[in-house]
Amino acid sequence: MRTYFPSLNACKVAGLMIVVALTGCSTHQPTFYWGDYEQLVYKMYLEPGSADSTMQIAELEETIQKADAKGLRIAPGIHAHLGYMYTLEGNMAQAKAEFLTEKTLFPESAVLIDGMLSRLEGAKNP
Repeated sequence: MRTYFPSLNACKVAGLMIVVALTGCSTHQPTFYWGDYEQLVYKMYLEPGSADSTMQIAELEETIQKADAKGLRIAPGIHAHLGYMYTLEGNMAQAKAEFLTEKTLFPESAVLIDGMLSRLEGAKNP
């Protein structure tokens, strides 16, 4: 009599293949490290005054340090946001450095960053 069920070995092999495939999916590294950036921006806009520039600078610097420690690329926009916070603090040299870092890491941001740099230069030379 012939059976139409797969052999037990075939089921084991299929099961093993499924486990290997699912395990491979769970080891995906994120492309960028965001840290708590999204929560920071959310808080900044929904609770004005709760995230002053000094606090944001500290949090953004910490996010960048954590990304470096984990060997991950920092997310786009974080250095630009940090540069803007330094501008609000009046630290134009550090703002410029952060804007240039953003432009170096993400060349596609060049138009935006160049505009920010030109406004920064205009603010320095009234």
